[in-house]
Amino acid sequence: MSKKQVICILLLTVALLASGCMGEDGTKLSISGNDTEINVSLPEQSEGNWCPVGSQVQVKNPTTGKALNMKITGTEEFDNKTLCKAMIETGSEENTTRYEYMWSQDKNTTIWTKYGEDGNLSIRYVYTDGKKTIIDGAGRKLEFGERA
Repeated sequence: MSKKQVICILLLTVALLASGCMGEDGTKLSISGNDTEINVSLPEQSEGNWCPVGSQVQVKNPTTGKALNMKITGTEEFDNKTLCKAMIETGSEENTTRYEYMWSQDKNTTIWTKYGEDGNLSIRYVYTDGKKTIIDGAGRKLEFGERA
């Protein structure tokens, strides 16, 4: 399975979790194919919970051992908005890459952060209300936005 397919599955799962379409009871779902295993674990959640803390998704290639793990860890404030926060790890036991993904309930704010092996910020992509900002590990910013 390609990285694009894995990311599409991950984003679809996040969308289903955020919309409450996966059900209210705690649920575990596993799908397995020749080259991919997908495991989804959802805690009991109340109706309308757009950020189901504790939910987990794992996509794994059993042949190579490479996996992508995502866990919704809670909420965080950013620019006076409450964002849902998920931690994502991908790679193998020897070489793991960590990402943080945050999004607002209205989907107008999303933040992707990649961390280096040392745990420090490598790159951050911020999209908020039509404005895009890319920040590198040295704190340099590149901003794009809608023009008035």
